[in-house]
Amino acid sequence: MEEHAPRFNLSIVSSDVEVGGARLSAEYALSDEEIAIAHWWVLINCEEVKYWKELHLYFPEVDGDLEYHNMTFANYFRTWMDMIKSDDNPNWSHELLLLAMQPQRARVYPTCTVNGVKFVSEERDSRRRTQNSGVMALGHGLDYYGVLHSVVELVYAEGMKVHLFKCRWFDTGAQSMKMDQYGNLSVNTATSAYEDDPFVFATSVKQVFYLDDLAKGDARKIANIVHPRNIYRAATLGVTIPGPEADAYQEPNAVGIHDVATIRENNVKHGRVLRIRDEDSTFIDVDPNEETDDDSDDELRHRLPDINSDTEEDSSDDSDYEP
Repeated sequence: MEEHAPRFNLSIVSSDVEVGGARLSAEYALSDEEIAIAHWWVLINCEEVKYWKELHLYFPEVDGDLEYHNMTFANYFRTWMDMIKSDDNPNWSHELLLLAMQPQRARVYPTCTVNGVKFVSEERDSRRRTQNSGVMALGHGLDYYGVLHSVVELVYAEGMKVHLFKCRWFDTGAQSMKMDQYGNLSVNTATSAYEDDPFVFATSVKQVFYLDDLAKGDARKIANIVHPRNIYRAATLGVTIPGPEADAYQEPNAVGIHDVATIRENNVKHGRVLRIRDEDSTFIDVDPNEETDDDSDDELRHRLPDINSDTEEDSSDDSDYEP
């Protein structure tokens, strides 16, 4: 498959993402609420939407109220894009109009290759001898570690696609994540957090592999960031991109990461509560080893909006979103 520049000129649309494998079963399909959350997450982390977010946040009826802003912004944004529909406004574009119209469907996949690095869902990864499900996302002064649950492809009008990872994040509290004197980070994989905030852009994560922490016990793993060598964009080399099932960069597997049911029991037992991640909206689009900027938008930690979407019906697969 030849590499093409994205048809759509938005920072959140990348040609460096290639989904793979048969679509996951209906068990993995996103609910209407999850699609609304995913769309809301895309909006608040899209650089081209920043102007409209700030404009809405300081509307008289909003007056800086983050909770009300989060609840109502998606609908205001769609109304504005419909009303303007003019290239005379430097902050309007046809792509933003497509984005404002909300996803027509959501597909879920088990694998994804980003800039030559292969990611595999946790469930499929557990049956392999290599490990490709570990992920790390950068935040404001805090990194978030977890495993990939599924690859989400949001399909907007005219075929514009945005790729997200739906992740299972480990707790980032001081008791769950500990750094030893040698700089090794030990993560308690028997805990979880941010269950209401599972999404991250596929292009904004680093791959992690987890090794058994022999000093601290079964539930703890040593997190190691993958630094793949000699990965180049195909366009630079003048060659074709390998298919999604080709042998991309992989790491040996670790064992014993607890399943969701066990983690929920541990959370209840120890009185842990869910929290919303403070996600950095910086994107990694070329080099997976490149450091990202710490600059991002204001923290949005409150309730999610209630989005009533009118979408096109697609019954070709059980994992497609249907209204």
